[in-house]
Amino acid sequence: MNKKKIAAVIPARMASSRFPGKPLVDILGLPMIEHVRRRALLSEIFNDVYVATCDNEIKETVERYGGKAVMTADTHQRCTDRIEEAAEKLDVDIVVIISGDEPLIDPGPFDLVVRPIVRDKKAECVNLVSVISEEGDLNNTDVVKAVLNNRGYIMYYSRLPVPYMRVKNNCPAYRQTGISAFTKTFLRQYSSLPHTTMEIAESIDFLRILEHGYPIYSVIYPQRTVAVDRESDVEEVEKILLQDPAQQAFYQKIR
Repeated sequence: MNKKKIAAVIPARMASSRFPGKPLVDILGLPMIEHVRRRALLSEIFNDVYVATCDNEIKETVERYGGKAVMTADTHQRCTDRIEEAAEKLDVDIVVIISGDEPLIDPGPFDLVVRPIVRDKKAECVNLVSVISEEGDLNNTDVVKAVLNNRGYIMYYSRLPVPYMRVKNNCPAYRQTGISAFTKTFLRQYSSLPHTTMEIAESIDFLRILEHGYPIYSVIYPQRTVAVDRESDVEEVEKILLQDPAQQAFYQKIR
């Protein structure tokens, strides 16, 4: 399966509007970006793991821990465009984007988002989504919700609760996770597309793909995922790392 060259690329920047400096926030003794990078290294699917950043402070931190960083411009409005610039500097066929603000990420699904691209030449973009099990996540505008069709393709993303439950039924709700896979060719095409109305309004990168008529295939992950969007999220992440047995096991592997 791993004949193609596959790299994990983790976007990170200090100038987050909601939480400035968050890639380097300390989480139980390690910078958050290092939690994410080390979890990516637990996967056997990647030929290499990189951090894409426009900040020397992040680059120096990653390299101090023995990691690899790719410098990008500081003008990108979307992290996917930052990833594309980094990918152009790499000898790679498939890029797995791993959000730098998900320190609890499970390495298992990395293989799941790559598999459709390897098996189907028509698949060029795959996004991992997880089931929303808590009402707080559904109403949280920091959580991007995804609507899927019956064939597993993404229909829309929104920060508002979608679908709206006018009639209560068993319709599942999903959140976009920070894991996705692109062919390098399609990543280049994405970056060449004009920004779109909904992309800007919702501040969601992947709406650019949908608005231009390209498909995004989804892979469903059954567990809740937690991202650090604001400083207040750090406490929840540390609590999970200390109390959840599965997370404790991952933490012991990367320390």
